[in-house]
Amino acid sequence: MKVAIIDIGTNTFNLLITSKSNGKLVFEHVEKEFVYLGKGGINNNIIRKEAFERGIKTLNSFSQKAKKSGVNKIIAIATSAVRNANNGKEFVNAAIEKTGIEINIISGNSEADFIYQGAKTGTEFGEKPILLMDIGGGSTEFIICNNKEVFWRQSFEIGVVRLFEKFHKNDPISNHELSQIDEYLNTQLTPLFKAIKNYDIKTLIGSAGAFTSLAKMITHRNNSTELLKKTSEYLFNINQYHEIHSYILKSNLNQRIITPGLVQQRAPLIV
Repeated sequence: MKVAIIDIGTNTFNLLITSKSNGKLVFEHVEKEFVYLGKGGINNNIIRKEAFERGIKTLNSFSQKAKKSGVNKIIAIATSAVRNANNGKEFVNAAIEKTGIEINIISGNSEADFIYQGAKTGTEFGEKPILLMDIGGGSTEFIICNNKEVFWRQSFEIGVVRLFEKFHKNDPISNHELSQIDEYLNTQLTPLFKAIKNYDIKTLIGSAGAFTSLAKMITHRNNSTELLKKTSEYLFNINQYHEIHSYILKSNLNQRIITPGLVQQRAPLIV
């Protein structure tokens, strides 16, 4: 049986076509499209017309590719942008009508559960509790877990598109805007800070595009890009992160676009 899985995110749509061979999953096709579904309307709980049309167009393209690949079933999952949009059901209905794809809108906690199961297949968590973090466009999920179980999880509506449209008016970002973001996150993430103290967290594992971008930028700086081609994980320390962090906050968009390891589509939001 061949299955297509579509992740309908706030910033990107992902397509995975997979089949089973000798009891193991085989990835036949992997594709990412920057759709920007939340652009211009994420903080008003609306999918704007232009974004709506981009989303349906991308889903139609994914559907055609799935059919050409001989897919037996399509599973489509939508997260924060569709979950919170007042016209989210309209988007779901349009997807069925125009592409034949039935979308399942999941909760933030369900999203966190999927992130845990997925990340656990790509790296070794160990027995001590760690913090797993997935930065999305609309929401960001935090999971405190080990290799056997989830101890605590919560989804926060503080994705990068929400923060960008709420606070980021200058380029490079201003100190005042940074202070606003710090204050906002300190308020929003109070439950997370309490949980981290309770479980004495020492290690952060990051999944998804923002962390992949960090790893790529760091390996470019260290002339070690080959390492990322051989593994599903990459270890870097907090000092390496702080170097990238400092550079990104001081840079303008044109500088970020040409930063080695950072794909152009992520340059506006990586801040």
